[in-house]
Amino acid sequence: MTPSTLYGILDLARAPELYDHVERLAPACAACLFEGKLDPQVLRASPHLVELAAHDPLTVAWQGAGWGRSWGILIASREPLAFVRRRLRHFTQARLPDGQGPVLFRFWDPRVFRIYMPLVEPDALPPWFEGVERYVCESEDGRFAQSYALEGGALRIDPMPAPGR
Repeated sequence: MTPSTLYGILDLARAPELYDHVERLAPACAACLFEGKLDPQVLRASPHLVELAAHDPLTVAWQGAGWGRSWGILIASREPLAFVRRRLRHFTQARLPDGQGPVLFRFWDPRVFRIYMPLVEPDALPPWFEGVERYVCESEDGRFAQSYALEGGALRIDPMPAPGR
């Protein structure tokens, strides 16, 4: 069985100083979640899916200075980056409760993710976990992490130590 890869969706709107890391990792280990040719300023502020290697400077920075600063969420998957990106792109737009939209859905922001995921109807959960074993999100105060997994058709949320702590 293929071992899991740790990915992160890095919110460059929150941490624009990390764009150099994304550029260094692209295209093999980093890709923008948005499609098409983007204005360079938009690209530099867009969410990027990145593969996080154990001792890579980006991983070290996220585990240290970034944890607790809403830089993004982590994802464990056995699928390649292109597959995970394609799956996650389905969630970048949403309709508002009054039917307006589509609007940008910033699910990669931990402040959004940890509120949204427990509210997802059980029949709407499987698409979130197609090719994804679990999501990991920082707690509100950043002192620990929360793991989100699909177990028996239901969302399972478990506390866990924060990465690097």
